[in-house]
Amino acid sequence: MPLAIADVTPMVVDTHGSSVVIITGTGFTDAARVWVGGAETDLLTVAPGELRVLTRAVPAGAALLEVEQDGTRVPAEQPLEAWNPTQLEQARVFDAGFRVSTGAEASTFEWQRVTASMGTDWRVRDGNTLTWLPSRGRYVMVGGWNGYQAPQGFSTIDPDAYPPENTTTEVWSSVDGREWTLDVPHADPQFERRHSHNTVLWNERLWMIGGDFHQGRENHDVVSSADGIHWRTELGPGAAADPPWSKRVLQVTGVYDGALWTVGGQSVNGDLDMVEHHNDVWRTEDGVTWEQVADDAPASATRWAGCGVLDGLVEFRGEMWLVGCARERADAVGHSVSNEVWSTDDGVSWTRHADPPWTGKIWHNVLVWQDRLWILFGFTYGDSERGLPIGNSNEVWYSDDGETWRALPFDAPVPGSHAQGIAARDDQLLYAGGNYTFGFGAGEDKSAWRLVPVLGDDVTEWADRGELGMELRVPATPETLATPPLRMPSAFGHGRAGLHFDGSTSLLALLDAEGAEVVDTPNSDPTPATTGFSIFVAARTPYSPAPYGWVENFNPASTIVGSAWPPRSSLGLMNGQLHYVNQREGLDENGSNTWDILDLSGPSPSPLLQGDLGGHVHQLSVVHRADGTVLGLVDGEATVPQPSDFSDVLGWSRIGGGIDGAGEGPYNRFAGTLGAVVIVKRALAPAELERLREWALGRFEYRAD
Repeated sequence: MPLAIADVTPMVVDTHGSSVVIITGTGFTDAARVWVGGAETDLLTVAPGELRVLTRAVPAGAALLEVEQDGTRVPAEQPLEAWNPTQLEQARVFDAGFRVSTGAEASTFEWQRVTASMGTDWRVRDGNTLTWLPSRGRYVMVGGWNGYQAPQGFSTIDPDAYPPENTTTEVWSSVDGREWTLDVPHADPQFERRHSHNTVLWNERLWMIGGDFHQGRENHDVVSSADGIHWRTELGPGAAADPPWSKRVLQVTGVYDGALWTVGGQSVNGDLDMVEHHNDVWRTEDGVTWEQVADDAPASATRWAGCGVLDGLVEFRGEMWLVGCARERADAVGHSVSNEVWSTDDGVSWTRHADPPWTGKIWHNVLVWQDRLWILFGFTYGDSERGLPIGNSNEVWYSDDGETWRALPFDAPVPGSHAQGIAARDDQLLYAGGNYTFGFGAGEDKSAWRLVPVLGDDVTEWADRGELGMELRVPATPETLATPPLRMPSAFGHGRAGLHFDGSTSLLALLDAEGAEVVDTPNSDPTPATTGFSIFVAARTPYSPAPYGWVENFNPASTIVGSAWPPRSSLGLMNGQLHYVNQREGLDENGSNTWDILDLSGPSPSPLLQGDLGGHVHQLSVVHRADGTVLGLVDGEATVPQPSDFSDVLGWSRIGGGIDGAGEGPYNRFAGTLGAVVIVKRALAPAELERLREWALGRFEYRAD
């Protein structure tokens, strides 16, 4: 086919390079060469009818794009514009690709909502398991409990009948946690319905053991499947023999040293004070023939007390680990929970490790991921010192050695839960199903979440790319509870950096002309704009729900640009919506400062609502004119009609968060990765906003994957 250029996107490239340009047309091969502004680009990918290239530095102004193939060079019909935001008058340009100073290597983790709903036919539940099945390349979710009547719940019988039909045999699967397929229906005869069981991957099969008493008897069986669709009862009803251990519920199962193991559990019949709690240990090398490694025995220095009610007996550092344990009660006395950590190399003699900082839990998950030992979620009786209430917890802790533990931020956006499914894949943890799905007065919650690692370098300074000499650093005052964001060299692909903020503690503060931190001046940059005020942001951010009980009054949750106390001008995200908050001059009738709060998302869902995975780059703009009108844009599209009589334009002093103060900072902090923040002390014209949008498309939008 003849060499021809049909289209070029975007039409603005950065003068210093590192913009991705997509060229569509015909006649392209791997031998193609592309020039922009006289400088040869780096060829990234070649697909049928498409070239992707990475630009190098070119002079400002018109930049001709040319494609050469087999000695023939063809120019694009229109030249590109080589430009960068420092050319805007009065612009403060914080670009993650420029003037970022870093320190030590560091890592963190980010929660991302995979989907808002696992499907209309997926019924909320807890007590389900979740396992990654490599042979199918799918996550497999098995079982669960739901106390409602069909169709909202599982039960199709009289609600007063016994036993109830409130557990299920349903099996769902998903490639990535977004879209789910029902593989096995409710009341399928392949295995007994159940909840609070364990499902593990062993010898390329899924193995399911145990459960509770909701079907009027124990799940006294061992069931396996190669694909999660076709199941076989190895021991128990319909098989040649029953499992050799006594009938019980809530035992714990895992894989260690190439064998399948199951331990603990409890009986349920009779007086609650007479319930027997087990700590016997069993293993098998084929799933059918089991040997008893250790009998039930009293608790001792080398033996944990009988218990169970958790998902995950795991192999870590060459030993088998039992992390936390519990005894279930169905009366007012409540459950017995433990935070003990034990390990063994033979199943007989156990070593108790240092008491961890987390509280005892029930219905939690334990797994090994990223070469670390993890404990996640669960019901807890609270911790007054840490402000942890009684109920479902969203706590996540991990350990490199089983002795010392670190926590993810306690203000993580994921809902607290117990009896949920969590599965480990090399690149992520997937969290789906569990007690959180019932919503607790807020309606059903069918969302699914994942946890991903973030690697980078601590940021020590982020300086204005232009000539204004403005600098951002981590606040030095202890009450800010601030830590550095991380610079990720290829956050936006092809060596294009981004600054990752954890949504909890990371924050950067503006310095004044003398290098002192700006903490309390109302006009921090450095005087209010008299010709308007504009903020432009290029960022990739996961969905950030409002914290429980949050009332947005003087600062938005997940603030991108904010200010110190008293807050002045803030831009942030909450529930996938863009919010702008500004202090109005004067006091209200109670003598307090008043704020104008503007939801810039408009009556229809913002495009931000579609970016649950945080994988899409969005461009957010706010233009606050001197006459009080405010324009909000998401990806170049206006979000709401312009309101009038908004408060006066005021200053800012923070990127990645808002006001300071002990106990107040974290909920305001931004979660996600910033590519650029451009703040202009005037109202930008439509043509300038469009040029910014085109510039950001090439700098941050397109990615290799």
